[in-house]
Amino acid sequence: MKNPKIKPREYQQECLAAIDNVIANGEKRALVVMASGLGKTYTSAFAVERYLADKRFVRVLVLCHSEKILRQTKEKFQEYFGEEFSYGMYVKYNKTTRPTNFLFATFQTMKENREIFPKDEFAYIIVDEAHHSHARTYFPTIRYFQPEFLLGLTATPDRLDGQKIEEIYGEPVYELGFVEATKRGLIAECDYRLVLDDLSQERLDEYLANDEKLSINQLNRTLFIKKRDEEIVRLISEYSAGVENPKTMVFCRTVEHARKIAKLIGDKAALVYKKNGDSANDSALKSFKEGEINTIISVDMLNEGIDVPDANVIVFLRNTVSPAVFYQQLGRGTRLSEGKDKVLVLDFVDNCERIKTILELKQEIDDFKVRPPHGDEGAHGDGDANSKEKFTLNIATPEFKSRMVDVMKLFERAVKWCEVSDQEYLDALVSYAKELGHTPSHYEVNSNPDIPSASAYKGRFKTYNNAVLLAGLKPNFLRVYMDNDTMLDCLKNFAEELGHTPNTKEVDANKKLPSAATYIARFGSFNRALVLAGLKARKTPKSVRAQKVLFKTKEDVIIALQKLHQKKGEMLYRADLDEDEKAPTYGTIRRFFPDFNSALIAAGIVGEVVPPTKQEVIQLMQLKYHECGDRTPTTLEIKYDKRFPCKPAIDRMFGSHNNLVRAAGLEVNKPASYPKGTIKLLLEEKAKELGHWPTMKEIDLDSSLPSTTTIRRLFGSVKESVIRLYVETTN
Repeated sequence: MKNPKIKPREYQQECLAAIDNVIANGEKRALVVMASGLGKTYTSAFAVERYLADKRFVRVLVLCHSEKILRQTKEKFQEYFGEEFSYGMYVKYNKTTRPTNFLFATFQTMKENREIFPKDEFAYIIVDEAHHSHARTYFPTIRYFQPEFLLGLTATPDRLDGQKIEEIYGEPVYELGFVEATKRGLIAECDYRLVLDDLSQERLDEYLANDEKLSINQLNRTLFIKKRDEEIVRLISEYSAGVENPKTMVFCRTVEHARKIAKLIGDKAALVYKKNGDSANDSALKSFKEGEINTIISVDMLNEGIDVPDANVIVFLRNTVSPAVFYQQLGRGTRLSEGKDKVLVLDFVDNCERIKTILELKQEIDDFKVRPPHGDEGAHGDGDANSKEKFTLNIATPEFKSRMVDVMKLFERAVKWCEVSDQEYLDALVSYAKELGHTPSHYEVNSNPDIPSASAYKGRFKTYNNAVLLAGLKPNFLRVYMDNDTMLDCLKNFAEELGHTPNTKEVDANKKLPSAATYIARFGSFNRALVLAGLKARKTPKSVRAQKVLFKTKEDVIIALQKLHQKKGEMLYRADLDEDEKAPTYGTIRRFFPDFNSALIAAGIVGEVVPPTKQEVIQLMQLKYHECGDRTPTTLEIKYDKRFPCKPAIDRMFGSHNNLVRAAGLEVNKPASYPKGTIKLLLEEKAKELGHWPTMKEIDLDSSLPSTTTIRRLFGSVKESVIRLYVETTN
């Protein structure tokens, strides 16, 4: 028997009326967009009840990508409809085969078994978390079944890959998003605090005083003086002390970072992350729900399907790629429950984009006008929408509060080149090359305020030379392919031109020379390269013994790097270590850190890059499939697509490129077969076109040529094959 205690709220009745209206008009599908915490599951149960009121026995299918969400949905349907109806699960090894009123199935299981069911088996199909529907592993199932009515439910209709779920479900028949739900008091009030890092006033004033070219990454890296994790944990404790019985969810950027935060918090905290395993994660969540611990720390989890209504403190320690993920994570704390009407949000994300997003959200909430119900021009909702502020924003750092206008002014200046297309980036590079009469070097690009910086090109195209190739220009490969003797001769000649021993900055400014970093990589240090070139070292190299005395701990190295960074006032490079007697050598840094970049991250000089999640990479692969004309992308097409992580990162996530292809529901490409003679002819033609034998990058970027992997498989190595072909064609 139906549970009389569960009744639709006012806004749910509005939604049900909208669904009834489309059914009455003969429509067979509907999309409902409802913010997290508003009860989408019960809304779908109410809708099904209305639809089945005057019908004989029919079957209802509930589809979702998550088994955990499905089990929660099944429990709520049973709670509402009672035992008069039958229920079954269709997941992995638990497949109910007997006919039941309600069948709850994952897309993953139904994908392999859907043809067991007649296409019209289910009269009513509900797709929960419907924003996943475009995934290639999910969409064929939706397309296969032919129900009398299809209902899609989501809190976040916008997808990372830009595909529109409206193509499947039509335009939303009812939409009640986060902003309106906040304004109407339907979800918990938000006490949102931007607990930003300290501000470098000196750098801010310096940027404002000149018109130098800025990038968003540069602003984020240099304006923020990062808080240490110990300080972050102290502030979480301090702010949440004002919350009665705080139950805290923390979103971290990496598992390593999450472990460190958990260790600092102590026994009352537990971790949940995908590789932790279902059993360990379920145990941690159970302890959190039952109050045995008060803090749960997540990495790429808890976005969907976790129902802990009394969670009342949300902490962001990482930025998110997708706005949808941000709202999902925020939604973990916005559900109303007995004794809870407010959620405290502590946002430690230190970048200009996030600040701008939150400021715009606050403005949107302030400006939003609550829509009146039919026939009533007054305010409506569960309570007076204007009685008090439902979303308060506090900027906890005094420096930011007073200089926010200046920070946003610089951000708008930096965002100038972020809003243009990739083609406009490349066109700017071509135009500048014509002006110079040659391909611009890194230094020349960085010196021109009218085009993006070299780092901006790297951000778009993975490397600057990739951008050069895509622009149809000849790369400056001189820096990469010089042998050691030639490099030393060039260095010696440059010193004679200058009349003194060059420093690293002078070397980097000379486009005819390899970079200082290349000299360091080849010879161990810049000073050693100078000595081998017959020049005087710029200073006496630091002795190993002296270094061990100066830098006994990792903390000593961090402090020294922070001082050097403050002294230099800009990004640190390995070459800078040789320019300061008090700086640690690269060898000293390697005693304590895996590499130089890890040391910079630990010192707070650069931020740790948050990699995309596996699901986001899968979605990108599915998008790339459509961009390639419904053809599985090759390894090289993924390699040179700036949106994807590098190949080693993909291999760590999936094991191989082909495993990623399979995870995205695509067919693996069969290796192309090329006779050696054909490869020889193809490379000869390419050599004539270029005026030189093609490099590995030039081969990889030309889809008409076999891949370097294919060439290596046939000839032993790319270098060997090119030499062999060169000898054959010149004899």
